Amino acid sequence: MLTAKASILAAERTDIQEFVFIPGSKHLTWDDSEAVLWRAVEQMMLVSPAGEDELPIIWIGYDVARRFTSKREAQGFLVTDRRVIVKDTVDLVFSKGEERQYPLYIGPHGIAGSSATIASAAIASYDWEDAGSLVDAEDAEWFSQLLVSVITMILHALSSTGVEIVAEPPASSDLRGRVKELGLDSDVKYSDDKAHAKHFAKFAKKIPLEAGEQILASFSAGTLAGVYGFMLTDRSVRSRDLMEEPVSTQRSRVDAAAVRVSPGDKHKIIVAAGEVHDIPSHLSERAAASLVTLIQEWADQRIN
Repeated sequence: MLTAKASILAAERTDIQEFVFIPGSKHLTWDDSEAVLWRAVEQMMLVSPAGEDELPIIWIGYDVARRFTSKREAQGFLVTDRRVIVKDTVDLVFSKGEERQYPLYIGPHGIAGSSATIASAAIASYDWEDAGSLVDAEDAEWFSQLLVSVITMILHALSSTGVEIVAEPPASSDLRGRVKELGLDSDVKYSDDKAHAKHFAKFAKKIPLEAGEQILASFSAGTLAGVYGFMLTDRSVRSRDLMEEPVSTQRSRVDAAAVRVSPGDKHKIIVAAGEVHDIPSHLSERAAASLVTLIQEWADQRIN
């Protein structure tokens, strides 16, 4: 029932037909659409399923092909009967492209309000830079409208059949859980990860910590010129730009309401009046915005 209704909604979006795949529906353009769709399901949904009986309903997306190999990676928005799964990154040599998820729920503003909120969050988090040659601004708007329509349809259908639908899920209070929710998994390093032991040993020489101070999360990198980046500890915000002295701000001095990306430099974050920290240049604007949220919640002690 859900896939049949999704097919009807998708047919109304003629401008993005090439990007829309539905289980059991023959694609108008791609002869191998079933194989393409189920590869996306495998890569985006089955990596971490939300239950054994989770059902994929529609995938709005595309494949990214590696230049020197035959590997193809799915990107876009996969909607199931439980959640919207978003993926806009690919596997790299030292990192894995991570998917983000937005559970379906019915909040205080009803199905229409909840659908719009879920779709907006999924779309707003998406990094369109690498998709620029495929998806233009008008296409992205069609993606958004189709997402809202499909989510609304699913919530109405499930409600009518008596399926229990959760209320709006609270944000994780665990720092690592929140990092994942904010889509920062592919950018973060943790000091207890043995794979990054040498990195943190070098970083400790550039950003010395106080006795007993513990690193919670680090957004850092290394070059031939040394290591640099941004970290949260249990006591402070610390950062270092290449060839510069380290900067630190105690948590008590961080003004959560004032934390923002610097208007004049997208690779600097203001944490209080006169307190500015550099973040690595490889972080996208989306990642920088997510990092701002993480700092705000850390400063307010909403995450532990």
